[in-house]
Amino acid sequence: MPVLRLLALPLLLALLVAPAAARDPVVLAGGGKEVNLPLDALRALPSESVDVAFLTSKGEEKARYTGAKLWDILIGNGLIDPTDHPALLRSLVIVTAGDGYTLVLSAGELAPELGDAPVLLATAREGHTIEPARSPRLVMPGDRRGARSVIDVARVEVRPLAPAATSP
Repeated sequence: MPVLRLLALPLLLALLVAPAAARDPVVLAGGGKEVNLPLDALRALPSESVDVAFLTSKGEEKARYTGAKLWDILIGNGLIDPTDHPALLRSLVIVTAGDGYTLVLSAGELAPELGDAPVLLATAREGHTIEPARSPRLVMPGDRRGARSVIDVARVEVRPLAPAATSP
């Protein structure tokens, strides 16, 4: 029996250190619909590049990321009505990574006529495709810390806030 355990150890170690499969597709959801956005389709969208610098637990990270603006992705897939400003102010954009890490943004924060945050769903870093196990990445230019940079985005959901309760 000890020999079997020794033979199984390399296999177990290989499984533990093997890279995760690419996150493909990213699921976009909202308004009762769900859309799959394959990485090839994401990479084919109009893109822009941003330079970011933020603090991490390991020091400062500086990089140039390229990808599509999250706002354009949400509009292009019919998940947000850009003309409905009251709805924008009462809608959340929930970004979830493959490991469950979750970030919540206001739709108004992304809207060009409101917050105009240049948030990207990046597929390249320094001109190279982000490694498949970590693709794509939500990038928040301007943040001093990297906590809102979501690695391995699996799902982006637009959800309206529940109507506020009124006083009697």
